[in-house]
Amino acid sequence: MPRPRPLVAALVVSMTFAGACSSGTGGTAASGGPAASTTLRIGLSAESGALDPHGFTGNFLLLDAIYEPLVGYGEDGRPEPALAESWTVAEDGKKVTFDLRDGVRFTDGSPVDAAAVKWNFERWVGDKRYSFFRASKVISSVEAPDPDTVLLNLSEPYAPLLQEMSIVRPVRLLSPKSVAADGAFKDAVGTGAWKLVSSAATGAVLERNETYWGAKPRLERLEFKVIPDSQARVDALTNGEIDLVGGAYLAPIGPVEARSLGERGDVELLTGSPDVSILLGFNPKGPAGDKAVRQAVVKAIDTASLAQALFRGHAEPARRVFPPDVPDSGTDLRQSFDQAGARAVLDAAGYALDGKTRVKDGKPLSLRLLIPATPAEGQLDPRTMAAAIAAALAEVGIAVEITPVDAAAYYDERAEGAYDITFFETLGAPYDPSSSIVSLFTSGARAPLWATPATEDLVDKALFARDPTSRAAAYQELYDAVAGDAGFVPLLYRPRLWAVRGDVKGFTVPPTDVDLELTGVTVG
Repeated sequence: MPRPRPLVAALVVSMTFAGACSSGTGGTAASGGPAASTTLRIGLSAESGALDPHGFTGNFLLLDAIYEPLVGYGEDGRPEPALAESWTVAEDGKKVTFDLRDGVRFTDGSPVDAAAVKWNFERWVGDKRYSFFRASKVISSVEAPDPDTVLLNLSEPYAPLLQEMSIVRPVRLLSPKSVAADGAFKDAVGTGAWKLVSSAATGAVLERNETYWGAKPRLERLEFKVIPDSQARVDALTNGEIDLVGGAYLAPIGPVEARSLGERGDVELLTGSPDVSILLGFNPKGPAGDKAVRQAVVKAIDTASLAQALFRGHAEPARRVFPPDVPDSGTDLRQSFDQAGARAVLDAAGYALDGKTRVKDGKPLSLRLLIPATPAEGQLDPRTMAAAIAAALAEVGIAVEITPVDAAAYYDERAEGAYDITFFETLGAPYDPSSSIVSLFTSGARAPLWATPATEDLVDKALFARDPTSRAAAYQELYDAVAGDAGFVPLLYRPRLWAVRGDVKGFTVPPTDVDLELTGVTVG
């Protein structure tokens, strides 16, 4: 059976590096050239939280390095064996039986058997905190009929179950010995190719798990250094302080930094297929409740120019809810830039120009654009994109009030509907499409993109389809229905950028931004 990708490393919390790198960060070979290293030094944008795989604070990549799932996420979203060597789905779709891989142990020496898997699942199955993915609601019970077998009983057939078994949290397996008597998390103990040695606010150290069941990495040590500023991380890469940066959750590279790195001969800039879409959403309880307003906004925004101007050629204009490489992403929607069409829609709906702004029934057409006041580290400043959106809408007579709020309050205000338009993002692989359609198109989500009774019915139709053909058709029906409502504007596919120093060999962009493939990577 193919092994899962050894999942590595982390947007983390960790330790200082002074003196810690002596075995692998440099030196000179007897011939006078640089010595090969067994250590890879990786930049981080922030420290991590508690590394409980069943919690919400631990960084994705560090959790991914330490813990493994039953099922891995393969190319094109195909499930592949991980801690489960194989599985069988009952004919009625309501039972899934996993055959566990023989001889696997947690790094504390305890066995990965059916009892350990059952214990892990019972820490999150049915917990309302995990309602964002349906597996937590659909699994009705977990059985361990023998040490090598785990049986999941489902309340109804659920085709996305295997893909959802590959997500980072809460499905990864933690050693039952690593909690206190009251069940509280204590230690980060998993089965991954790497194990945590130390962590602090300045970085982290992982070492190779010498008892790992799969192919071991050629590297022996990973040293993560927290560098909050994107440009400072790039400087550290180019001056030899670190070896690797990139990824949405590790050490993001902004468009300005990407352009400068692409011009260097001693650094390789790598681009992966996008798996996240940036979308503009509407609040139907304000002016955007008028479909004509939404249609005009959809037509008024030139996403191709937006991608080029804001991301300097490192982003693509979006034409779907999900990028094309996401499973069941459907076909491109029939939405296009058409300023004349936008003006015509507003004219027909009775929005007349009064100076530079349209007015209807004596009320100016003005939309409140809610954004976080500061960008996520390494990402485009939301104020830049907001200004571009406002300028585009002004061209057709729609005024925009850009409202930056504290990042901590942004999601609360979005959930409370304190906006007319605002930005959304899909979750990305391995969560999509199933998790994102729940969060974007159902009213039970905290802040859905566009949720109506029709979209909720179509979400269920897509999630519970029994075969690939009917599932693909149901997803397309959902996308078409939302587009027919003019329920959102697909803006951009977010770029996936990584960069390595020239002496790092064998690194390729991973299939998702929540894992790294370092098995064949060497330094020097």
